[in-house]
Amino acid sequence: MKLKNLIILAGAILLFGACTDTYSPVEIPTAPETPKSAVIVNTPDEAISGELMIKFRPEVTELLNRALTRSTNAYGTATRSGIPDMDRALEIIGSYNIERIFPVNRQEELTRKAGLNLWYIVRFDEKTDVRKAAEELAQVGEIAKIQYNRELKRRDDQRPAVIVPPTDAATRMMQKASIFNDPGLSKQWHYINDGDQTLVPNSKQGADVNCAEAWKKCTGDPSIIVAVMDEGVMWAHPDLQANMWINEDEIYKSDKDNDGNGYKGDVYGYNFAQQTPTIDWSSEGDTGHGTHVAGTIAAVNNNGEGVCGIAGGSGNGDGVKIMSIQIFSGNYGTSPYSEAQGIKYAADNGAVILQCSWGYNSALADAATSMRGFATDEEWAQNCPLEKEAMDYFIHNAGSPNGTIEGGLIIFASGNEYAAAAGYPGAYGDFISVAAMDASFMPSSYTNYGRGVDITAPGGDSDYHKSVQ
Repeated sequence: MKLKNLIILAGAILLFGACTDTYSPVEIPTAPETPKSAVIVNTPDEAISGELMIKFRPEVTELLNRALTRSTNAYGTATRSGIPDMDRALEIIGSYNIERIFPVNRQEELTRKAGLNLWYIVRFDEKTDVRKAAEELAQVGEIAKIQYNRELKRRDDQRPAVIVPPTDAATRMMQKASIFNDPGLSKQWHYINDGDQTLVPNSKQGADVNCAEAWKKCTGDPSIIVAVMDEGVMWAHPDLQANMWINEDEIYKSDKDNDGNGYKGDVYGYNFAQQTPTIDWSSEGDTGHGTHVAGTIAAVNNNGEGVCGIAGGSGNGDGVKIMSIQIFSGNYGTSPYSEAQGIKYAADNGAVILQCSWGYNSALADAATSMRGFATDEEWAQNCPLEKEAMDYFIHNAGSPNGTIEGGLIIFASGNEYAAAAGYPGAYGDFISVAAMDASFMPSSYTNYGRGVDITAPGGDSDYHKSVQ
């Protein structure tokens, strides 16, 4: 696939990007001397009780390998590590188990090359003070880093555009039907904006992503897999089903890992929010955001159904494929642990674009109403090493040298605080951060802008309807 066409397809994720055992002792090999304490990379504020994420030093890889062979499953779950100092610390904090964060799978060689095999999660009695548990584990010389796990919740101000019904929908539909016959295309000003102010007040011609011209060059490509990391995608939706990624070696909800990727029954992706293959889009509190984003990217075009997707194809099975990486479910948030698992899963299973229409608060967030986020790349990388390492893995290992793209693209929303800085992780230099504009080329009333933002794309403005009430 030509690079220019790939850039066109990348627009699909930009559009609404701006709108959480039995223990057997083993012989301990002689290892080089290590520092006396591990680095605790972040603060315990709002930390999840009874959990800590740790990264071992590379010097103990062989010892961990031996312990792994005695574990009960591919994740490496065990009650003890086989490292005496570590196991004494586990006893002190009342540990239940220690488990590899990234399961052993067919990409184990890449996992080890990236050092992700060294990340483990320790679970212990929730009554144990998590700060004291971290300090105890920090004395274990074989541990390099300790990271508190936190629940990441979706903000309440994710606001999709309010589209005012057109006064002459029939005429507009006829004008755009020559492209595709999807009835919703006539309302998708963000694709083709002809300046019709009966559709959106203050609209200006050309304030769109220029789909009319882009579709002449490329309407999609099924070799491109876009991982939507969000709420669950309604994979059975009649306007999405034909463009869903399908893991053909698996049986949905099966209790067997037929393809050896470390996850059971994962046909359309995986629900990391609840650690189940069942993709859920109807829990109390769900907003439908994941399905909305997926539709913007890859709703099937020219099928006489619903809306168009930027890269939904031409009606001949040639749209991009959507993989559902569910990290939000209803009123429940995600965590760096689940998020990192989802990122690596996407890379290991063929996704080349990671769409994340979410992010942390910016460093300029209103401190009176919310906690301020990271201010620099260095600050984010230091406090979120597990997240960063997983994203680095995606950038460097997604795709293949012989495929459509070698390496991955990661897209984030800039934020919805109307602040002059993008939130992380999107603001990090290796990712693409997307701000939102309205139908008149102006910044949307909610979008973050300025430092850390890479590009602006149509996101609408929920304040439009006020001018026509």
